[in-house]
This record gives sequence, structure tokens and C-alpha cells, in this order.
Amino acid sequence: MKISKIEASKPTFRKRKKVAAYARVSLESEKLAHSLSAQVSYYSELIQSNPEWEYVGVYADSFISGTGTAKRAELQRLIADCEAGRVDIVLTKSISRFARNTVDLLEIVRHLKELGISVRFEKENIDSLTADGELMLSILAGFAEEESKSISSNIKWAIQKKYERGEQWHTAAFGYRWNGETFIVQEDEAVVVRRIFDDFLNDVPIRRIQKWVNENGFPGMSNVGITYMLQNEVYKGDVILQKYFTPNPLDHQSKRNEGELPRYYVENNHEPIVSREVWQAVQDKIQEAREYNPTVHRMVKPSCFSGKIICCRCGYNYTKGLTKTNRTEGLTESWVCFGKIKHKKAFCPSLSIRGDRLREAAAQAMGMEEFDDRAFTERVDKIVTTEGEALEFHFYDGAVKEVPIMLFRPDHIASRGAHLPFPGYTWTQAGYIVIPEEAEMVRMVFRLYAEGMKITYIRKEVEAAGYASFRGKVSHRFITRMLDDERYSGRRTVNGEVIENDHEAIIDPELYARVQALREISWKKQAKRLATNRAKWEEVHGKNSNGPAADD
Repeated sequence: MKISKIEASKPTFRKRKKVAAYARVSLESEKLAHSLSAQVSYYSELIQSNPEWEYVGVYADSFISGTGTAKRAELQRLIADCEAGRVDIVLTKSISRFARNTVDLLEIVRHLKELGISVRFEKENIDSLTADGELMLSILAGFAEEESKSISSNIKWAIQKKYERGEQWHTAAFGYRWNGETFIVQEDEAVVVRRIFDDFLNDVPIRRIQKWVNENGFPGMSNVGITYMLQNEVYKGDVILQKYFTPNPLDHQSKRNEGELPRYYVENNHEPIVSREVWQAVQDKIQEAREYNPTVHRMVKPSCFSGKIICCRCGYNYTKGLTKTNRTEGLTESWVCFGKIKHKKAFCPSLSIRGDRLREAAAQAMGMEEFDDRAFTERVDKIVTTEGEALEFHFYDGAVKEVPIMLFRPDHIASRGAHLPFPGYTWTQAGYIVIPEEAEMVRMVFRLYAEGMKITYIRKEVEAAGYASFRGKVSHRFITRMLDDERYSGRRTVNGEVIENDHEAIIDPELYARVQALREISWKKQAKRLATNRAKWEEVHGKNSNGPAADD
């Protein structure tokens, strides 16, 4: 007799599949909301009643189109959970509920297939993991996409017929409410609309108008919204039907109707907020501004220089700003390269241009004694800066004129800036070229300083010799900047590299070296004096207080 022992074994259980469902309705209505609720209940019960399935949940997007995936938050959450390994099977009612766009559908299904996740479409009886599943999906998804286009076409046709009958679409502008038939004035908003129109006619800047609106109960109003409002015919009681349309029903991108489809203008459609006279005055002002300088196409009258000054170094336009040039003049109009503003100073080394000097140079280029902005707008196409102290004026007739700017001139008339950095030279394509009469003034300054004369007296000697700044006086800072500039020795530094014998020197090496030695002594004396003054200040006012400022 043979006896065999049968070892006890643990029972094996099949691992349950983690199952989720996806549901969607595209239009907002009580009936469709009920449909979505029914889908959620149906799939919850279906999954939980199957002993081989583990219920994960139902992901439901409500009132969202199926032609795209970007705005479908629940679908995106479902895909994320699939990628995290929380789902093995996805159930959905039909292909059209999952996606009407063939590309989106196949992209999602293939991605889930790579993860080993099955997508099952109940109506079409398709499982994406089967051999013929993707082929059937491609065919049926194409039908779903065409169905979406057909529905969109039918809706557009219905809207078109409404427009032909003069029936407006029910999107109300700010200041109005839609009552089911027409626009009704919302008085609290209408007050703001009237104020915007009046302020614009009174030359109040758009930014200031926007600030007032935001501070008076409507913080969402933007500059773009205000500019659109000022041109909207709805505020005089008219309406343009089919102003915008959607060319592609799959991406839902709205496009302004520029003649692709017929438009319908309905006069006296509803109660106006502003009079026709006020509305037309605003349009006339906008048109005048755009005709004044078509380059920038702005609603508010721009400067005649806007969009016309081009930086030769980085290609950006110059933009208007205000700069504090010294302690006496306050803020002064200046034009700055936008490349320097946008990308910081390291991007573009270009210098700013003062507004008064820009006008002088423009008048000189046009051969006029005084600058005329209207003549400039009509004659000058663009202004291109140069590597030196000159501007190139390009005229509409093809002429190009180079005009020096920001140069020091031996003239009692205040036409040039004496405090500028490089008197004595002008810039050409060949490099720095010496201006003889200015070079004599530079040599005089260096010689007098080397002889021990104080800067205060040097200034007087320069003025007595017939030189003047645009304010009529030669500044202390102008003299010191001249004495400290290496260009007068014939060299310059570019990007940290010193270039010797770069151009003709105005000051001989011995005199230049003598002046630099004296300047170094002067700096050390000034530093010592400031340190002493600082110590005295801290002794009286405390160590952490602001000390006396350094002199120029």
C-alpha cells in the first residue's frame, strides 16, 4: 500500500480589473443635464455589479464640446489617472461622446493602448485593444467628425437666416442686458460708458480712463476693452450682425468677418447710450490720429516719431519716455531703444535721444528753420540710428540724409548739448573723425587742467572762447567727463577690450598721461574728503543714517 501526502495549497484569485467610465454632454439644458446624470448612474451600477471589476469612478464633462480636449477637465483627469496606473478599462457610451475630432480620438486611444488600457465603446461595440479596433475607430470617428461639421453648418444656416431677418444674436455689450428680444440699458454701466466717451474727447489718456473705471466698481475693464467700446456702434443704437464667424467648427476659433460672409447693419435697433453726434466725433478723432501717423495705427494721436526711429544695433523701434537729465530741468522727453527696455541694458548699448534735439535734427534734415510735425509725417519714412552721433533720415521720395545729433558746437546759440560725452569727434562709417574747431576746445581744457587750473575757472575760459551748452553754460560735469575719456588718446574700449590707435588722437600721450595722473590725485582727495565728512555725519546723526552725497 502506497500513501502520498497532498500538500495544502492556497486558493488563487484573479485580480480584478480597475474600471472607470467617461460621460459628456455638450449643451446646457435641463434635458441634457438629466441625460448626464443618467449616464453616471448607469455606469456606476454597471461597474459595481460586475464581480471581476473594481469601481474607480465616472468622469463626466458637462456642457463642453467634444471637438477638442483642452477644456475637458474630467477627460484630462481620467488620462492622468490612467498614466498613474489607477485604471485598466475605460467605458464610454459612444465615439461621439468620447471625441468628435478624429485626430484627438486616435491620439488618446493609442496613448492608452500603449499603457495597456482598453477603451470600450458601448454603442459601436468596439474594444480598442482588439486587432480591428483601431481601424473601426478611424472609420467611425470620421463619421462623428463629419456629423459635428454638419451640425455646425445647420446652426450657421439658422443664424444666417435670423440675420437676414434683422434678428440679432443675444450677446449683450457692457452697458446693456438682453431681455430675450433686444438690448436694455443698464444705467449703472451706461454712466461709465458715457464717461469713457467724454473723457476720450477731452484728451484723457486711455490708461487713465481705464484706471478710473477700475477704481469705480468695474475692476475687470482693460485698455483693449475700452478701445473696442469706443468703436462699437452698439452704443449709438445700431448693430452689425455677423461681425465675427467661426471658420472651423473643430477648433472654435472666432475670426473677424472681413468680407468672407455677408454682414447686416441694423439702424435704430435699440436704445442708444451715447448720441450719434458724440459717437461720430469719437470716430473722427480716431481716424485723424491714424491718418496722422499710419505707421503705428493708434486710436489716440501718437507722436510723429512713434514707430519711425529704428535702432541700428538691435533693430527695435525707439519708444517715447521721460528722463530726468539734471537737477534743474526735471523730466524731459526722451526716446529710448525698446530693445534696451525689453532685454535690459546688456542687450543693446544704444544711447537715448532727447526730444528737443531729435526735433532739431529732423528740421535740419528737412531744410526747415523750425520743426513741423505734419511735414515730418508726410515726408519722412523712417529714422535709422548710426554707430556714432548721427541719425539717418530716410524720406518717402528715396532720399537719405545723415544729420549729426548731440554734438558740441562753438556757438553762442543754444543748439547743441555741451554736456555730451565726445565733443571733438564725429562718427562716420570709417570711424571717429576729428572736428578741428571742437578739437581746439578739447586741447585747451586738457592744457589748462595740466597747468593746475581749477575746473570752475576752466569752464569760464571755455565759455569766454565762444563755446556754450544748450542752457548757455558749460557744466562742471561736462569738463570732468571730457578729462576722463580715453577716446582723446586715440583708443577706446569695446566689450571690455581696449583697442589702441583706433582713431586719430586729439591729445598727445604725454599731456594725456599728465592729466590722468592729476585726475587720480583728485579722486583720492575727493574720496578722503567724503570719508571724513561721512565720519563727522555719523558722529552727529548715527551710523545708519544717510550720509552727505558726493559732488559731481
